[in-house]
Amino acid sequence: MIVRYLTHNDITEHDKISSQAFSYSCEIGDPASVLPAEKVLGAFDDDNKTLFADMEILDKSCYYGSGLLTCAAVGGVAAKPEHRGKGAVKELFRRLMSDGGYDISILYPFSEDYYRKLGYERVGSSISAEIPFAELSGVKRNNNVTLYEGEGAAKLLDIYNRCAASYSLCFVRNSAEAFSANPYLSQKYTYIYKDGAFATIQVDRKSSTVIVSEFYFDSPASMLGILGFLRNFEGNQQRVRFCKLPANTPLLSVIRNLNHCEIRLMCTGAAAVLNAAKVLETHRYPVQSGSFTAEICGEVFGVNVSGGRAEAEILSSAAPDVVMSRNAASRILLGRAGDPELIPGLSVNNPQSDFFRMFPEQIPFFTDSF
Repeated sequence: MIVRYLTHNDITEHDKISSQAFSYSCEIGDPASVLPAEKVLGAFDDDNKTLFADMEILDKSCYYGSGLLTCAAVGGVAAKPEHRGKGAVKELFRRLMSDGGYDISILYPFSEDYYRKLGYERVGSSISAEIPFAELSGVKRNNNVTLYEGEGAAKLLDIYNRCAASYSLCFVRNSAEAFSANPYLSQKYTYIYKDGAFATIQVDRKSSTVIVSEFYFDSPASMLGILGFLRNFEGNQQRVRFCKLPANTPLLSVIRNLNHCEIRLMCTGAAAVLNAAKVLETHRYPVQSGSFTAEICGEVFGVNVSGGRAEAEILSSAAPDVVMSRNAASRILLGRAGDPELIPGLSVNNPQSDFFRMFPEQIPFFTDSF
């Protein structure tokens, strides 16, 4: 099996595999066809022509701790049905993780169990909420918003990035391509409340629902402001559906009757630590000083924290305080750890170590599709 990045000459094979794997109609040989992403990694037969499986990789940056992490955002993982079970997808991920260049990788799993075998772990929970407008009647209505129509992108991006930086693993946005500059054509409207909040919505008239795909705010007052604007749809629509919210969202606190709403708990996404040293050094430590040793994927790191910042050094010989598989490290370092006794792949050699007080629960949240 040969694993390599696809070129323009591989478009026909890519189109075939995508059509088979995702069950959509495709005109094979269409001269206008192009590869869908910056990088597409493929597993080929030994003839280097027959494609078994491929996946798209997008270069992203994520807010984390005191800085940023480079991220391989993985999507479009596909394998031909007649070649499944041959280990092609596993080889793709082995190549991704061994190539270097990324601190972490993130994907949206169709099955957490499947990707857990490849080193990815659920890093947090999010919720969706469908709320009758009557249950938001305690929020004062207001009209103090601006509709984004392509102008004012810098202001919109500033709000987004300020809000995103308060969550772990939220993606950095350097352009406004995630927002529709022509809402009248796309029917995706982004409304900006002052300088502190925005909501991107669509209206489903058939179900009488305002669908909110993105909802960001930098303070309780800004949240109430953008909610107050959404209440202006109440005359024509019956309910509002928030597609994805952080599990700790304060929005729930303003609902009058929670039992009248539909709240669904979901997996935020799955992530894998690829560069443990960078993650350890970028983490925002809740203590000013301390030290620990941790074995992650076979490498032992000595970590010294001073002034809330850390230096991680690879040790040639040391007895680690904790030993973690990639999955355990991803869960503990990037997301919500939970009770150590309930984390597979974690061994604790020194329960008195500083390690666990340095990694309290975080709130991972990311919404960008890929």
